[in-house]
Amino acid sequence: MFHSTELVSQFSNCGGTIMRHGEFAVDGTAGIARIAGTATTAGTAANGEKTVQIVHRIACVLRAFGNQGLLGITDLANTTGLPKSTTHRLVNALVNEGLLVQDEDSHKYALSLHVTALGASILSSHTVRKSARPILMELRDQTHESVHLAVLEGLEAVIIDTEDSYFFVRAVNVPGQYLPAHAVSTGKVLLAFQWEVRLREILSHAKLTSYTEHTITDPRLLHEELRRVRAIGYAVSCGELEEGIDAVAAPIFDHLGSVVASVSIGGPSERCRPKQAELIGAVTRAGQQISQALHYVGWH
Repeated sequence: MFHSTELVSQFSNCGGTIMRHGEFAVDGTAGIARIAGTATTAGTAANGEKTVQIVHRIACVLRAFGNQGLLGITDLANTTGLPKSTTHRLVNALVNEGLLVQDEDSHKYALSLHVTALGASILSSHTVRKSARPILMELRDQTHESVHLAVLEGLEAVIIDTEDSYFFVRAVNVPGQYLPAHAVSTGKVLLAFQWEVRLREILSHAKLTSYTEHTITDPRLLHEELRRVRAIGYAVSCGELEEGIDAVAAPIFDHLGSVVASVSIGGPSERCRPKQAELIGAVTRAGQQISQALHYVGWH
């Protein structure tokens, strides 16, 4: 059997993805606790009420972003009804804790990858996976190749569901597997549809490891590739993580128009490359079908 070297890891008894998502949750909770200045030994009613008030204000600031890209201090103050001085202090604290990021050009703010990863992981493990399951099975039966469903976590594409090809020689991935986003089709789709400020944040911290001679390791070239992916609506990976493995992927949109996951088809290059156009059409339609199941209306 052909096993793609994309098979990086499997769940331990504790659960690979669950542990990684849990770390984000712990970090976020710890950050809010530090911002709120809670003290477990205080225990007074006054301190408790003050803590609740601070957490409420933090929640108001985070909720204000909703489906917005960038917001300034004035925007946030107007939306939340908080004084600008209070808003400024909360925003600075959230930036320090890694929950917000500031755009270098506009000096406005956006939710960080830590926050969006939490939302993506929660959604993907429930709604997206449930909605995609029958479509993944149909896509595998239609193309006879392995299909995968993935979400973005930091600089990695996380496989959350798969349907393996019936062929003896096939691409193999497992739920809970982490793949370098810049070297796989699902990852490139997920990166391409990020807000520009988040994409710059990703690329500024990215170590673009080379896996084959086809892997894109130049941030500038990767940025150009991601812009092309966003323009055409799908991504192609030809031996970028492992020689001899090709894949195509398409975005999955939720009801707000945000890309929350990616669906892909992958297999041996000698089998997939001659029918690449057919696979692109199939994966694009599957992405649209799953998006519609999530009540995205952009395809109508």
